Formats: sequence, structure tokens, C-alpha cells
Amino acid sequence: MVPGNIFDRIASSDDRRLALALFLFALLLRLVYLAQIQSLPSTPHLSLDAAAYDRMAVTIANGDWLGNRAFYQAPLYPYFLAVLYKCFGHNLNLVRLVQLILGAVNCVIVVWTARKLFGRNAAAWSGVLVALYGILVFYDGAIGKDGISVFLTDLTLFALICSLGRPASHLWLLSGAALGASILTRGNLVLLVPLIALWMVKVLKPCSVSTAVISILAFVAGTALFILPVTVRNYVVSGDFVLTTSQAGQNFYIGNNPRANGFFENPEHIRLIPEYEEADFRAEALRRTHRKSMKPSEISKFWLREGLRFIRQNPQKALRLLLKKAAMFWNRFEIPDNYNYYFIRERVPILRILLLHFGIIAPLGLFGLYLGRKTPAAWLFIIVIFGYMASIVPFHMASRYRLPIVPALIVFGGYALDRAVETLRLHNFKPTIPALLAVGTLALFVNWKVIDERATFKAPYTDLGIIAEERGDYATAIDYFKKALEIDSAYAPALYNLGNVLANQGKFEDAVVAYKKALRADPELLLAYNNLGKSYIRLGRFREALQAFEIALAQRADFTEALIGKGLVYHMAGRYPEAIQAYHKAIEIEPASAEAYYNLACAYARSGRIEDARAALARAIQFKPDYKQKAFTDNDLQVLRGSK
Repeated sequence: MVPGNIFDRIASSDDRRLALALFLFALLLRLVYLAQIQSLPSTPHLSLDAAAYDRMAVTIANGDWLGNRAFYQAPLYPYFLAVLYKCFGHNLNLVRLVQLILGAVNCVIVVWTARKLFGRNAAAWSGVLVALYGILVFYDGAIGKDGISVFLTDLTLFALICSLGRPASHLWLLSGAALGASILTRGNLVLLVPLIALWMVKVLKPCSVSTAVISILAFVAGTALFILPVTVRNYVVSGDFVLTTSQAGQNFYIGNNPRANGFFENPEHIRLIPEYEEADFRAEALRRTHRKSMKPSEISKFWLREGLRFIRQNPQKALRLLLKKAAMFWNRFEIPDNYNYYFIRERVPILRILLLHFGIIAPLGLFGLYLGRKTPAAWLFIIVIFGYMASIVPFHMASRYRLPIVPALIVFGGYALDRAVETLRLHNFKPTIPALLAVGTLALFVNWKVIDERATFKAPYTDLGIIAEERGDYATAIDYFKKALEIDSAYAPALYNLGNVLANQGKFEDAVVAYKKALRADPELLLAYNNLGKSYIRLGRFREALQAFEIALAQRADFTEALIGKGLVYHMAGRYPEAIQAYHKAIEIEPASAEAYYNLACAYARSGRIEDARAALARAIQFKPDYKQKAFTDNDLQVLRGSK
């Protein structure tokens, strides 16, 4: 049953009280969570995607609202951050608070959706499920697009249900607009546009042809209302047609390459860190195609073809990967990505109280979907859930990727619980036995333990070590790195960062040992080669330093840090022309490299090229003003001070 106007369904005092009580309860849980995470060292620290979004938001808030290249990452969230930064300053806790409030509102949207579809009892059950689902609280409080993405996806579903109950072009337009905004948080949601349009063709059959056509056009126009400005903006700044972002092909290749394991694993020569990822994919595409330049859309298409080529050449492995990703999509395990839910849960009491997890929600939701399969709205949810799954599984998996379908499962999970209570009341068990057996089997499959949660703690321990290192607490940093290495003794990021701490303490021999272990674990860890070379320089082992830099450059000829390191070796050996050549190569690749310009100034000064040294130093100070003070005490630049 799909009743009419939304206002008819929430106008009663009982409905308003249910909505208000749920909002306040959900908000209270989220405020407690916000208070409890304040003691965590990771709360004020941003890394990976969160740091990338923050950098972009700061740039936007400072006035660069248009940018100068096609979007690589989903654009809506950094603009959301930028608006908050512009209005309230750079306050991460305020951002979390706004997101948590939206998360509480989203709980009400889920309940309203269930109320319209199945009545008050099912809505109450859905309210219990959505309020006690800890993963939603966790991502609502995280700096990242996931909470906003879930909110917008649920708003889309609610608007579509309202449109179904009262067909009107303006409601379909709003539904499309909500989906368009969702697509700007998750590009793969664009697959739902044609699928929902097909569903509309089916459900609007009782209407006149003109009404159906206008409704579908209104829905598509609403979607375009958000997407088209982004597409135009991408073309204006890059001269390239990019619908929303230019990373679809790259993401497909991450999930379909010789190294792929179904999760977020580095392909060969690619560092999956926001600071490097886009540039690495571009550089590797140029290397493989022997081209000097490629547009963002061309790079994406290239990596899509590379992924498809891998599938053609390795059909059995590709099929195993696909099945593994499909199984992990439905498994209860929350695959870590930017954040590790299990690690935080051990340290935040409120998350340990919120016991509901995907292993409960998924079987309940699918069972409810089966029970309500004959309603027109059920097919919308089937399309959204399985269409969304089809847009994720061919790529790679992390738990946050499946988050947008969780509230949809919760709506039907509430319906399943309502039907279960009714069955118990009527003692009418026999017709439900086959379905219960099916859902029991599904629950066993979904809850099958595939990964030890604590085995994933090596990454967050390493992150805590990096945070401690940044604040100069080297002893604590080393303790965290050792905890990570207790879990996996060959974990390259922990070994690499341990080497950094040891080098910062002046223990260069020990740092060399750590870097070498890191490189045995991951021979493509370019920064480890670079820092190994720097440690060799400090030990006076110039030949070994040069070898480390050369190995890095053999892997990535455009690795500017290694070129600068190579120049330093030549400089220390008095081979200034070769040092100058290395620095110039670094500047060609990275024209704003203050370090390259400063070292170039030193090499010029040692070569007696005073005016060239002055010019290079001026450029270094332009990009990094701190170099002005350093130049006063640098022996290499003494000739400049004496020639004033």
C-alpha cells in the first residue's frame, strides 16, 4: 500500500511525536559520540581522503570557487566543507556536529519512508533499527562524504515514494534533484538514473502517456540540475568533457589488475594516496602510451581499457575477484578504508552499546523485501539496492561503499519485524517456515567470519604513530609502530614510518635497517628509497645513497624527491654541474619546488654563478618564505652574503 500525500501520513500527533522522539534520541546518541571521540588522538588529525577534502575546501573558502582542473574526487563534499569554513571558520568539530544533526534528521527520513510504505508499527521498528545502527553514527561523525551521501540517497528514496503516492511533476523534479546531489557524492549512483526511469515507466502505466512522459522528463531534469553545472565547469577549466569526476577508469583498474585482491590495493607503480594517486595514474598512462599529454577523460578511458584487458586475459581470476567482491558486499565485516570502525569502537563506549550491525540488518532487510515484493515501491528498493551493488562490485570493496543501501534495508527490516510480531500474535507460523529457513541460511552466509577484526588494526596503529611523530613524541610513535608490527612484521607503512622516527632522532644506522625492511615488504615504496638515500647521505655513504635514488628513479623518472636527493649526492661530492642538472630536472617536473630551487641556489653559489644563485634563491623564498632565514646561516650561500 502506498498512501497519498506525505502530509496526510505525518499530520497526526502520534506521527509527529514518533518523529520528534526519534530525532532527539538519535541526536543524543550522536552528541554523546561527539563528546567521547574528543579524547582520541586521531580526532583533530586528518589524513587520506579527509585531508584531501579539507585542502580543497580551504582553497575554495579562500576564494577559488571554480578551480583550474576537472574534478578527480567527488566535488559536493569539499564545497559543503567550504561553506561551513567560510561561515564559521576552520572548525572540524562544528563540521562533525552539522553532519551528526543531518544524521539524526536522516533517521526521521527513514522512519517517514517506512511510515508511508507500511504504517506506524513498521516505522517504529525501522526507527529502532536506524537509531541503534552504530556504523551510521560513526560515519556521520567522520570527516568525509559518506554521511552526506547516505542522507541524500535516503532523501531521494523518500521523495520518490512521495512522488509515487501523488504523481506530480514538481515532486519528480525534486526526486531527481536529490539524486543529482547524491551523484555528486558518489559518481556510481549515476547508474540509478536510467534504472529509476524504467521503474517510473512501469509504475506510471495507469497514468496518461503525457503525464508519464512529463514525470520522467521532470525526474531527469532534476538530476541534470545538479550534474550539468559540474560538467560545464569541468569543460570550462580543463577543455575536456568530464561528467562529474575523472576517476571511473582508475577505480575500475584498481579492482581489476594483476595485483587486485578485491579491496583497495595499490596497482603497480601507483600510490593510492590522494596526494599522489591522480598524478601517478597520469604518469603511468603516459609511460605506457608513450604520449606527452592526455586529457583527464582520456586517462580514465585508458585505465578502463586496461582493466577490461586484464579481465579478457585472466577470465578465471577476474571471475574469482568478482565473486569475492560480491560476497564481501553482503558480509557483515566492515572493510576498513579511510577509517577503521572496529578500532574506534574499542575506544568509544557508545559504539559498543550500539550493537546492531550489517549481519543483522542485511538478512532482515532482504527478508522484508521478499515479504513486500508485490508492492510497486518494493521494486524501487530492489532496483536501488541491487543496481547500486552492480555499480560497486565490478570495482573494489570497502564497507563505506555499501553504506547508501543500509537505510533501504532498514526500512524493509522494520517491515519484516512488524510482520514477525503479527505472525506471533496470530500463531500463524506454517506459511512462514520456508521463508524463515531461507533467511536463516542467508544470515549464516552474511555472518560468516572471513577476517579477524584485530588483524586490521595495523593501519590505525601506524596512523597513531604518525600523529605522535608529528607532535615530536617519538617514544610514543615507536610504541605504536611496534604494535602495528606485532600484528604484521612485514607491514611496510609501519616499517617506513619507524625509519622516519629513527632518522629524526639521528639514529641513521637503525633507520637504514627499517627502510630496507620496508622495501623488502614493498619494493615500490618510493618514499622509502628517498629517505634511505637521505640517511645514507647523513652517514657519508654517498655511493649507496646515489644507488637508492637511482632505483627510485628507475621506477618513476618523474619522482622529484629522488632527483633532489641525487642532486644532493652530487653536491656533497663537489660535482656541481651534475647537481645543477638534477635540480633543473626536478624543477621541470615540479615548477613550484622550493627545495629544488634552494638547492639549485646552493649549487650555483658553489660554482661561482652568483647571479644565477640569487635568482634561484629568490624563487625558493617565493615558494617557501622560511628559506630566507635559512639562507643567512647556510655555508653554501656565504658567497652571496659576502657579495652584497
